Order: sequence, then structure tokens, then C-alpha cells
Amino acid sequence: MAGHRMATALTATALLMLAQPGATQQGADSGETSFLSSLEGRFSGNGTLQNAGGSSRALKCQFNGDQEGARLSLDGSCSTAAIFSATIRIELRHDSKTGRYAGTFKESTGTVARLSGSRQGQRLTLAFNETAESVRPNPPATLTISRQQSGVALTLRGSQPGKGQNLDLSLREN
Repeated sequence: MAGHRMATALTATALLMLAQPGATQQGADSGETSFLSSLEGRFSGNGTLQNAGGSSRALKCQFNGDQEGARLSLDGSCSTAAIFSATIRIELRHDSKTGRYAGTFKESTGTVARLSGSRQGQRLTLAFNETAESVRPNPPATLTISRQQSGVALTLRGSQPGKGQNLDLSLREN
């Protein structure tokens, strides 16, 4: 009799779990929403843009992060001591079914890329593949967005040494 009660209890528990399929998914979604909301706000800081030829430029940048549910947009502007300046827009969305991120990267000087990847801890690692819309397409790269104690770090690394551009930004919350 006790075995029958235990089997009935296990069956009831299993049915409850099936009746609430989003229960565990909601936990994962809230974790992603929490991560995305940590990237919301104003950030500013310095960085370096290194060109394929080895020359580099020091950058000053400002970004605004805006999160809504499973979506995040990062709008920024970067400039050098010289006349160079550019605006950047990163749009991301989390797909709760696949657990992955997808989006776009657009920069005012002509770079347009598709982004896709996943998060581990406070680090979002995204494949960066420029589209046919890019003015000067570069080889594939990796864009990393890391939430740190005092702000955000953005890093872009080309997959082929000596080709494309590398970007390192360290931004603090304002």
C-alpha cells in the first residue's frame, strides 16, 4: 500500500511539472532578464581601436543601455583626440527556447554585423559576422560583453591575426 501511495505521489508530482512547463524555463528567463538589466544605464570610459596594420587609436566612449524584457540595446559614441568619431548600436535579444542570443551591430562608419552567442556567468560571447551591407567587410570576429563590478567591458577580436580590427573598451557606470 505504501508503494502505491508513493507511486501516486510521484505521478502527481510529474503531472504538476508537466502542467507547468515554463516553471524551470521562467527561472532561466529571469536569470537572463536580470543579466540584461545589469547592462541598462549610462556608461563611459576609454579604450583602444587597433587596425589590421598595427596602428591604434585611443578612444573615449559613452554608451546608454536600454533593456526591455529579453531585449537589450546599447547605443554608444566613441571619439579620438583627432577628428574621428563613430556611433555604435548593438541590439540583442535572448531566445528562451534555444537559450541563445542573437542581434545586430551597426557602426556609423559602415560596419554591419550579425551577432549570435551565449552567456556564461557575467560574460556574453557573440560571433561577429559582417554582412554584405558592410562598407569594408572584415573576417569573422568575436564580440564579448562582460558585466564587471564597476561597469562593462566590450572586446572585439578578429579571428584572423593581422586582419580586421580589435577593440577594447572599459566603461564605468555613470
